[in-house]
Amino acid sequence: MMVSDFRDILSFVRNERANIEGDIYVGSKFLITRNCNSFFKPLLDNNYPVKANVARIAMVKRGWCEPTVGYKKYHCKPGDLLFINWGATVNDDAFGHDTTFDGFTMTEDFMRMVFGGKLPELFLSPDLCFSIHLDEKEQMVWEQYTQMLYSLSSLQSVSDETLHFLFVSVLNYAQSQYKLMTTESRGGWSRNKQVVERFIRLVNENAKIEHELEFYASELCMTAHYLGMIIKKETGITAKEWIDKTLITLIELELRYSNKSLKMIADEYNFVSLSSLCKFYKRRTGITATAFRVTKS
Repeated sequence: MMVSDFRDILSFVRNERANIEGDIYVGSKFLITRNCNSFFKPLLDNNYPVKANVARIAMVKRGWCEPTVGYKKYHCKPGDLLFINWGATVNDDAFGHDTTFDGFTMTEDFMRMVFGGKLPELFLSPDLCFSIHLDEKEQMVWEQYTQMLYSLSSLQSVSDETLHFLFVSVLNYAQSQYKLMTTESRGGWSRNKQVVERFIRLVNENAKIEHELEFYASELCMTAHYLGMIIKKETGITAKEWIDKTLITLIELELRYSNKSLKMIADEYNFVSLSSLCKFYKRRTGITATAFRVTKS
């Protein structure tokens, strides 16, 4: 299986810019596309199955596409909204020669960041994939959303917070459409998948003060070793990495948007000392917490 990093996608887009039809905005953690062709197809060809650390959501404007995600094939036509979460495996894909899309791609970390570290219920499952059809008015709303995202991203005067709020709004819009139009029941999920969702929910709710896997294993009535095996198998990353990623997101929100001292953050986030917080942050990100705060100020 090929595991594609967002940096690989960015590099591919920059190298293939001349072959991309339509409008595309390239950010450090997200891409926005409007009326774009299936320019990413060469990145997928000969590399299946592919798992990328990005969430993708797009509406088919023209033509068709037929991805196979997991063991399910989705046939998407104009007006269909397709969402593929960052943990889903794409086993195959096909496109009409004139297919175009409106949508965006974002890293899992960025998605967690815009939601303040707590993902909505629908997006908790890493391998989530769905396709729903939008009526004409709903398609118009989606086009307006992507146009606004594209336009605002291109303006230097627009703050990160403004873009974050708009991303949250458009993802909540997709969630509301999904809830209205689908009858899929979580009761049919496998036990492992249910464990993953419960684990992620617990991490979202408790990572601020509970940093160790043993706490979550106890809450789920299983050993830490067994829980770790399930999370690694189902999501591709370790349970401890899930906890640490969520914790880093919460800390970075504090560093970016609050005036709290590092000592105060260390105390609130249940670190034994300021030094412990600083070492954890540096080990996970490669930079110091102070450097991050200065860069984002």
